[in-house]
Amino acid sequence: MGIKGERDGIPISIDEINKLRKVASKARNNVIKMQFYDHSIHVGSSLSSIEILTALIFRYLRDSESKYDKDWLILSKGHAAPGLYAVLAEKGLIPEEELWKIQDISGLLQGHPEIFIPGIDMSTGSLGQGLSFGIGVATGIRMQGGKGKVYVIMGDGEQDEGEIWEAMTHAVTRKLDNLISFIEINNYQLDGSVDDIKPKHFLPDVWKAVGWRTLFCDGHDFASLIDTIEEAHKIREPVVIFAKTLRGKGFPVIENTKVQRASPDDARKYLINA
Repeated sequence: MGIKGERDGIPISIDEINKLRKVASKARNNVIKMQFYDHSIHVGSSLSSIEILTALIFRYLRDSESKYDKDWLILSKGHAAPGLYAVLAEKGLIPEEELWKIQDISGLLQGHPEIFIPGIDMSTGSLGQGLSFGIGVATGIRMQGGKGKVYVIMGDGEQDEGEIWEAMTHAVTRKLDNLISFIEINNYQLDGSVDDIKPKHFLPDVWKAVGWRTLFCDGHDFASLIDTIEEAHKIREPVVIFAKTLRGKGFPVIENTKVQRASPDDARKYLINA
């Protein structure tokens, strides 16, 4: 599917937004379908990230033979791997039939991203490690005079990990203006709502206080997402984008709940009417 990446200041067209929506809709349905083949996948967390992944993969990520000039995508919330796989399949980097073999011994796709899978830049799973890795890559690119950018996607529940708090100050010290981080604010983590487990309303103030430029967007609205990413590209400091999302977005039986997946019957009813 040919969606032209643009960085010339021209606002995104309605036609391009509609193409991105079509990609996201197909990926969303395929994530819901994947639970027929593996009942353990994290559907809710994957659906939360679909539009962010689609915008980055289809509009921004540049490939290059040089690891210093390519853009890097790090899904730190690795349990959302099915969402990443579904978008990579739409991009043509993963055969769609591999989606139906997720975590099968005969298949390519694991429960969390692995670097032997096309389109995967970092193996992730244990929460909190993506930002540290991204800082290392962004620093290496700067030291080699490369043009690559690094995008890191984290969850709000993931912010409980201490490694993130160590890394966030280091990025500022290094003045990494080629690093853009996303924190999804969907208000749920593994065991329940973040408000009940460890409230996160202070996060933007903390990130801003240590030197990051903080931006905000609707993580399911492509116009909001792209406007915010374009703004981030113009800032000469590390940028963190707080993206408001819904866990289970678009799948009514689990949307905006802590539930990660539905029954096969509920999934079948959804897909029949999709």
